[in-house]
Amino acid sequence: MFTGMQTSHAAIDTARLPLPQGETVAPTPLQADDALLLAANDTPVRLRVERKFNVLGKKKAAPLPVVGIKHPVDLNKDDSYPLFIVADNIEGRAGDVTEAEGSVELRRAGELVFADKLTAWPLDDEIEASGNVRLLQDGAEIEAPYLRMKMSEQIGFAKDADYHIVREVKSTFYQPEQTRLRVNGRSGTSTSGAPMMLNVSNAYGLPTTVAPTRPTEGSGHAERIDFEGENQIRLATATYSTCKPGEHDWYFRASEFHLDYDRKVGDARNATLWFEGVPLFYTPVASFGLDREGHTGFLHPHFSTSTKNGFDVNVPFYWAIAPNYDATFYPRYMSKRGFQLGAEARYVDEYTTHVTRGEYLPDDDEAKRSRYALRIQHYQNLGRGFSATVNWSEVSDKYYWEDLSSRLLQTSQVQLPQQLALNYSPVSWLNSSLQMRHYQTLELDSTIKRPYFLDPQFTVVGYKPDFLKTDLSLIGQYSKFTHPTQDQGSRFVFYPQLSLPIVSPAFRITPKVGLHMSKYDIDRQENPGEPTSFSRAIPTFTLDATAVFERDSNWLGSDYIQTLEPRLYYVNIPNKDQSRIPVFDSALTDFNFAQIFAENRYSGFDRINDANQLTAAVTSRLIDAKTGVERVKAMLGQRYYFKDQQVTIPGETARSSSFSNLVAAVNGTVLPKTYVDVAWEYNYRDGISERFSAGMRYQPELGKVLSASYRLTRDPLTKASTVDQIDIAGQWPLSSQWYAVGRYNYSLRDNKMLEAIAGFEYNASCWSARFVAQRLEATSTTANTSLFFQLELSDFGSIGANPIGLLRRTIPGYGKTNELPTSGSLLSP
Repeated sequence: MFTGMQTSHAAIDTARLPLPQGETVAPTPLQADDALLLAANDTPVRLRVERKFNVLGKKKAAPLPVVGIKHPVDLNKDDSYPLFIVADNIEGRAGDVTEAEGSVELRRAGELVFADKLTAWPLDDEIEASGNVRLLQDGAEIEAPYLRMKMSEQIGFAKDADYHIVREVKSTFYQPEQTRLRVNGRSGTSTSGAPMMLNVSNAYGLPTTVAPTRPTEGSGHAERIDFEGENQIRLATATYSTCKPGEHDWYFRASEFHLDYDRKVGDARNATLWFEGVPLFYTPVASFGLDREGHTGFLHPHFSTSTKNGFDVNVPFYWAIAPNYDATFYPRYMSKRGFQLGAEARYVDEYTTHVTRGEYLPDDDEAKRSRYALRIQHYQNLGRGFSATVNWSEVSDKYYWEDLSSRLLQTSQVQLPQQLALNYSPVSWLNSSLQMRHYQTLELDSTIKRPYFLDPQFTVVGYKPDFLKTDLSLIGQYSKFTHPTQDQGSRFVFYPQLSLPIVSPAFRITPKVGLHMSKYDIDRQENPGEPTSFSRAIPTFTLDATAVFERDSNWLGSDYIQTLEPRLYYVNIPNKDQSRIPVFDSALTDFNFAQIFAENRYSGFDRINDANQLTAAVTSRLIDAKTGVERVKAMLGQRYYFKDQQVTIPGETARSSSFSNLVAAVNGTVLPKTYVDVAWEYNYRDGISERFSAGMRYQPELGKVLSASYRLTRDPLTKASTVDQIDIAGQWPLSSQWYAVGRYNYSLRDNKMLEAIAGFEYNASCWSARFVAQRLEATSTTANTSLFFQLELSDFGSIGANPIGLLRRTIPGYGKTNELPTSGSLLSP
């Protein structure tokens, strides 16, 4: 037996920790500085006693406990010593028990225990601690008057304990949103519901990238905590909150909690949710996620109110069937329409990806009929180069999206694809597909035309580099076009091409020749007496040349490499009369920087333009000299014609000038944290801008963003404006906790507001509140007003109508205020 305050050289020299019977040891000599004796005035300084034994035949070391006074020694988790004890007094029986008292500290890899008194049984790896006990273990901190535990097995209990557990979860500060376009077919007004500045590459330096994970915490008090093994904690008569300890603005009180960090799910019995001292609801059983993954159980309800549907409430139920497939049910009640049931099933494995979504409203009180929506998306790898896809969408009526768009199925498509495809790729350079494709057309007015169906279409596409010292590409396609009212028939296309790239570090020249061959057989004609068979063979020639020049540059105090990249693209295609060939899938494409370097100005194969033309363009870039990242890009281009246009598409007027519209574009960070995107297409002949867009996004910090844009688009055939609108949006802090959000989208063409959003957010760290109002007029002749109020309990759930999806789709750069990253979790673009 030895006591720290009375230890002498003799005690140090003779103190040894016995090893299990039968093991041989070799002692390590004690160094002179391993023992610091008491000062002359008996003031405690520090006494450290260490004996390290190398167990023969084993790789691990068997140490003596550390005996000391005050000032514990800091150790990292990777220290080779498995156990240290620091205390004012330590007594023990060799190989049996160690008793420590007074400022006790027990330390081992990944674990730390503080207490007034501690008893340890080394052979059983068990401890008992009392008096101001504090346990730190695997991200958990427990404070209690009493604790008993088997350390390595993490089995034991604590009484009357406060706990604080920190784990990592997925970050959702920014969440990618699919861009959706809205079309007001009833009035013929084409409007884009997607803001211009929604997607900005991380390379341009805006703070839009955060770490993939972030810490989340759970804390509370329990009359008893049972440790049931690693990642298994049971709490009796306890509270749970994601607020910081001592700041429980909200908490879940229950007779029992089970926190399973293996499945990342918590279960509660006889639970009541309290917010700011007010009980919100009681439930006999509850289940909640401890991370961002889904777990079986009811999800938090969502409710809203709108002029079309009245009070709207949705209570989803999630079923985690297996790690790779699940189902979610969406029972929904609308006070003006009735009860609707929605469901989503998902399945993913090595060979399959499947999602089915559906909604059914048996009796719409407003429309006086049943209504439904269905979407199936499936991909199947069949092996040996074969695969199959299904993309099927269907709704009960043409006004379904306007009236009943939901969280499950949100879209504004007016042509719903119904497609089945079988794909085959026998070698890497050859792909083929056989597909059947129909459409459900939501005929909102006469401007929406029903497209042709494919019954079926077979396509072969190949690209073989280094084929006889050239690059070979080919397209072969057979299509059967059907339509209820227009001409229908079949088309066969075969288009081989050979190119000879000449490449050097400073330039690239690529001549290419091809032969477009096609044949038509018409089954039904709107104008009887016309030929029923057509064929054509059209040779093509293109020459593409690009050079790259570089120089050092400086912009706003930063070093850059500036490039100058002129490009010439020549196309020669002879004229072939195609006026009697029906138009199945061709249309005039938009004139932009992608199209001016295309050989055909029409999409599809029904029209092959005649051409003797040269495109001249120049691109200049500012490239960061340190990172090689492009910061700014400017482009200017125009096409010059050496002959008059002969081939046209129905409704198109033949070109009369010898040059095309001018296209120009600039995008990048022209100022710090300020991204600009400008594109312009100018028509010299008519003296008008056929397409112009300009947008700016200023984002100095995460959660602080302003954007403004203007967009003008004219129909390439009629020159009438189809889009002429301004768009302003932003998220901005009003104080340390209050944020304002909003969007204003106005059509100058129609002199009306398309969409307005205004709201406020309050961030209290572990909870936030959002109130958002939306006025939407872009998709219907009858405007719809919706109100959203959400109380979100961070990393636990939310109550009310969820406006997050709306804000992310409409406010470029929007981020959740209660997930603002701390320093260190922001990634450099």
